[in-house]
Amino acid sequence: MKKLILPVALTALLSACSSTDTFTSEETTANKIDRPLYLRGDFSLWESQPEYQLVAVSKDIYQTKVKFTAVGKAYEFKIADETWSAGLNCGYNNEDLDKFLELGIPVQANCNSVYNYFSFSPYEAGWYQVSINFRNLEKPLVTINQIFE
Repeated sequence: MKKLILPVALTALLSACSSTDTFTSEETTANKIDRPLYLRGDFSLWESQPEYQLVAVSKDIYQTKVKFTAVGKAYEFKIADETWSAGLNCGYNNEDLDKFLELGIPVQANCNSVYNYFSFSPYEAGWYQVSINFRNLEKPLVTINQIFE
């Protein structure tokens, strides 16, 4: 009997060390964003148009570019999939803090919003890059920057 106790105890100890980990906080964003996202706004008649499809530039960051031609006009837009799905319908999180975008300053998005459109008024006509960072899925960050081509 004593000869059996040692192998059983070792087996129990070793199996505890080799158990699989159920920890999942390191899931990649690519697994969470399972469909195309689009920049949708008054400039696209709120449609999901291919030229405004966001592309992944890293694990968590998606971006696209848009040409704004009317200086001072308040362009309104959201980032969403084709069907405005819950969880992928991203507008501003807090109206006072996040609605109005300024160049290079990230704001928080709410991807379960209905009407919360971002607003941006360009100081000059040209191309702009809109990015969304899903590193924190609960509060993704949206940024706009001017690009020169």
